[in-house]
Amino acid sequence: MKINVSTQSVCCYLCGSNDTIPIATGTDREYYTTPDTFQVVECTKCRLRYLNPRPTVEELPTIYPLDYYSYHMDADPSELGLAARLRHTVHGRRFRRLLRHLDNRATVELLDVGCGDGWMLYLFKLADPQRIKTFGVDINEQVCEAARVRGHTVYCGLFETVLFDQQFDVINLSNVIEHVTDPMAVVKKGYECLRDGGILILETPNRDSWDARVFRKGLWGSYHFPRHFTFFNPATIERLGTQAGLRLREVRFTPAPTQWVWTLHNIFYCCGSGFARKIAAIFEPSDCFSGGLKPFLLLSFLTVFDWLGLKLTGQTSNMTVVFRKEFR
Repeated sequence: MKINVSTQSVCCYLCGSNDTIPIATGTDREYYTTPDTFQVVECTKCRLRYLNPRPTVEELPTIYPLDYYSYHMDADPSELGLAARLRHTVHGRRFRRLLRHLDNRATVELLDVGCGDGWMLYLFKLADPQRIKTFGVDINEQVCEAARVRGHTVYCGLFETVLFDQQFDVINLSNVIEHVTDPMAVVKKGYECLRDGGILILETPNRDSWDARVFRKGLWGSYHFPRHFTFFNPATIERLGTQAGLRLREVRFTPAPTQWVWTLHNIFYCCGSGFARKIAAIFEPSDCFSGGLKPFLLLSFLTVFDWLGLKLTGQTSNMTVVFRKEFR
């Protein structure tokens, strides 16, 4: 049964201002955890966009149900369908490219924040099995245990509050920073947990993309109501890292087919007619992460479509940002 969730009003995470303008509204059209309507606002001083008010920390188990997609990604692509194997291949290639920002260390200890069941840690390990040691952290004990069974060292809890007994060479947050209740605190914790010369990787939706502009008022899939709390563009994500003491090394845009699935689902779902709702079912977000021919064909087509958009506009709805902790 869907329930109303408790919320709290917040100030801008970057500059502390509470002067905002409304940007978008929407509801949970993916997991239907609550009937509540949520609002995205933009800070008039630094232009950061964020959910306000947003769900309280106590509501996290409600808005992240047990069937949430990142809890069931699975780590071994040999057991998955074509779409999942394609996604694994793409992520693996991206990560190997990002490692070029790291100096040639004999051992690389890597922490994946929001590791889920360890599917990305599996890819990281494949990039250089002899050199990379994998660690993870997640708030769900069940998925933490699943990642441990697969051979990773995993901490359970909020990254901001977990006490680590070591530092890391790489800290990865793929589609995590937009979910956290205090992104500045998370990036500062990342700085503290990095060794000198280490890199922090942030992958997050880009609200400056052309589709984010067209569907700005509420249909953009990357709003992911109510689980995305903050919406960055290249300027605000750079400010986030530099204020924490890190140096920007790269901003890279890549196709985001899954986010297009969410957008198309929202478009047809909100049309209201029964026929449109049937079309919306074709773009049911959870189908992106299942096996079979349908998600493979759908995600392949949308990848090509988004790649063309990237060539024409220079951006997509997905950006990967690399920061480095300089030697002191």
